[in-house]
Amino acid sequence: MASRVLGAFAVAATATIASLALATPASAHTPVSSAECVKDKAVLKVKLTQYAGGNKNTVLIKDNDKVLVDETFSENWGVQVGNKLEPKTFEVADSTVKHVFYVKVTASDGSRYNYEKTHDPLTCAKPVETTKPSETKPAVPSSSVPEAPSSSVAPSSTPAAPAPGGSTPEPPLAATGASPMWLLLSGLGLVGAGAGTLLFLRRRRTA
Repeated sequence: MASRVLGAFAVAATATIASLALATPASAHTPVSSAECVKDKAVLKVKLTQYAGGNKNTVLIKDNDKVLVDETFSENWGVQVGNKLEPKTFEVADSTVKHVFYVKVTASDGSRYNYEKTHDPLTCAKPVETTKPSETKPAVPSSSVPEAPSSSVAPSSTPAAPAPGGSTPEPPLAATGASPMWLLLSGLGLVGAGAGTLLFLRRRRTA
């Protein structure tokens, strides 16, 4: 009797362990997604593991309005490298615009296992350096005072050559317009007038 009870307990325990083992993969849905900038490129990585089999799970990945992936998968979704599952990588070379990555996973065994993730914003372009405009100095107005015209003929600084004979001739006297003879006659006339006046006065006194 005891052996039968122990056998029943063993069968029940085995069934419970088996059911737990079968239920564990179904409840261990593990979605992983990340986005970053690598060398001026927007990079998205997605890996999905331990989903229910049957190839009825769906994954949708978009970059802004562009659809990158829209497909179904079974238990896992990614890139198999040897015995290890690596994430699928999406590189966007146009890093001059903002990228909004959207990841949506619909599980086949219940909406509670669905996954929805938005990576926003993601701009990897380097900032453009703006150069300041060079400051232009205002032009200085020229002086309004006109310059004195320079003489085109420079005065000669060399002395005049001496006349033949070794001596330099004296310059002539400037003419004044008065003749010496006229001055002499005027003087004589004044003297004669004075003498005549004296004689007239003496005769008047003696009369």
